[in-house]
Amino acid sequence: MGLSGIIAILVALKAAAYEPSLTPYLPYQDHFFRVLSFAALTVWTTFAVGVRRRGPAAIITLGFAVFVELYLVPMRAGHESTLASANFGIVLAYCGMQLYWMDLVKQRLRK
Repeated sequence: MGLSGIIAILVALKAAAYEPSLTPYLPYQDHFFRVLSFAALTVWTTFAVGVRRRGPAAIITLGFAVFVELYLVPMRAGHESTLASANFGIVLAYCGMQLYWMDLVKQRLRK
């Protein structure tokens, strides 16, 4: 759990410090990065606080996403908000953690 917490902090710092490039390699690269980074942050936060508490982990990540997208991003050079992309990444990761939890419960019932 401690290592997962450290990795979650590192992912959160990278998500907060991300600065989009002037010449993106992909269209909508900012949104793609936000979906991936906040999905990864949700997964690591879930592993840090425990899979049983995947809901609170998603809410913690959502709070961080709102802070980053509504306070940190506007303080930079006026980049557009990608809060919807961050929320989409959180929802995808939460759904994945829900499926993971259901698989764990099935395995325990088989034993």
